[in-house]
Amino acid sequence: MSKMQKISYLSQLRSSRTDWSIQLKVIHTWKQTNTAFGETLEIIFADKKGDKIVATCKHSYMKSLGSKCVVGEWKNITNFAVTDAKGHYRPTKHAKKITFINFTKISECDYHNKDMYLSLMEFETVLSGKANSDFLIDVIGQALDVGELQIIQRQNGASLKKIEFTLRNLNDERLACCLWGKFAEMMEPYGEESQMGVVVCMIRFAKIGSFKGILQISSAYDTSEVVINPAIQEAYDLKEAFKFEDSSLSIVESNHDDHQLAKADNKMKVDKWNEYEDKTIVEMLKSTQIEKCKIVATIYAVDTDYGWYYWGCDVCNHRTFRDGATFWCEKCDRIVTNVSPKFKLHLMLKDDTGLAKFLILDTIANMIVREKATKILNGSLDEIEDPELLPTSVKDIIGKTFKFGVGIEKENIAYGVESYKVLKVWSMNNFLTGRDTSDTTSAKETTLTIGDVGSQMTEGEESSSLFNTPSSKRSQDERDDVPELTSTSKKVCLKTIKIETISEEEIKNDRSEEEI
Repeated sequence: MSKMQKISYLSQLRSSRTDWSIQLKVIHTWKQTNTAFGETLEIIFADKKGDKIVATCKHSYMKSLGSKCVVGEWKNITNFAVTDAKGHYRPTKHAKKITFINFTKISECDYHNKDMYLSLMEFETVLSGKANSDFLIDVIGQALDVGELQIIQRQNGASLKKIEFTLRNLNDERLACCLWGKFAEMMEPYGEESQMGVVVCMIRFAKIGSFKGILQISSAYDTSEVVINPAIQEAYDLKEAFKFEDSSLSIVESNHDDHQLAKADNKMKVDKWNEYEDKTIVEMLKSTQIEKCKIVATIYAVDTDYGWYYWGCDVCNHRTFRDGATFWCEKCDRIVTNVSPKFKLHLMLKDDTGLAKFLILDTIANMIVREKATKILNGSLDEIEDPELLPTSVKDIIGKTFKFGVGIEKENIAYGVESYKVLKVWSMNNFLTGRDTSDTTSAKETTLTIGDVGSQMTEGEESSSLFNTPSSKRSQDERDDVPELTSTSKKVCLKTIKIETISEEEIKNDRSEEEI
């Protein structure tokens, strides 16, 4: 760098000269095709004040200059052209852009820091319409309701991958999001984890748009940058606020507006599942819409034709294929060594209206089975010779009644797939009503707590009719179909639970379960 050149800041750049000297940090790079120059390298720089600017490196300078622009490094840059920044969806708000020329020099800089120069936008600013959609933005939040990976056919015959989800901030404000291409593939493996854990998604240089009249944040081709669970304070705060704990799923009560509120970290949060309809099994089976619903049903059997677990890749959680001691993961497209058994339970359920089959995968299954699959197998890699011999902890869920959050998917409607995927589960404490209409029935709904599996009663209520159907009042078919775990002769230890009384008007005439 020439000693005669004074170091400037980005705010001082003008188009009238090229003998500029600046110190900049490389924030982000991507390649794109320009009709005038062919393939170019686009670079986002930031200076010490936090101002950002876009620079273009033509293909002819990629080796000599572009190769020196390494993300995270500070550089001394001299002699470059400054032109006006134009167009929609600009990555920075700077009115100018930098173009490398033949005389541009890039050298190492003595200054260093770890600042990412984020410009996180408040959700309220986006939702209120105050944000200028001509500029790309940075957003971060908890990823919720991660959908399936979709393949979109374009008019030119090419296909493009897409995934939709919701971002939630600390104020419980929510933004609809859509990722395309490689970013959609990046998010897909976190779909299951996001159901029960906290997955934080940061999208840098995201586009503000709309889809079907709904405001939506989306990736902007390769200009955007997506980071899952970034190691920054904002991500730690989100994980702490919404972290999954036993205590965060302890009690669910109804307020006067009929919203379900769940206590977590001494805060009350609205349960999004309250927006979904309660259905019976028959109503679910007759549904012709792709939707989510809630169903109260009793597990009367576990279908052992499919086994009860699979060997999953610990990196992506997808199923692996085994050849002796070797495991192949199609998702990772390689042989993997970090594998573990994961639940895949095919449950047979019933309610007063009919029968259904539910598929429950590892993360959700761990909420109702008191032992994890890894503990059950105790490190053994041997295949189970007789899959009909279920572990005790799996058999223990038979006869239990839960409320299930279920997804009615395209496969169920269009292709007749009988198994419905469980997305969430709550404990219902297995309350049953007797046929004696003089009985008063009380019930309480709790979200499921790990370890609190099955029917549990408070001390002194072991013989109460609130939670038990006397075995003498059950039909023979019921006694055959449902194991003795529902019998009043089975007495279980119990942690204290809170009881919410409901009026007799809210309870239909005491009924016993219909015969199956």
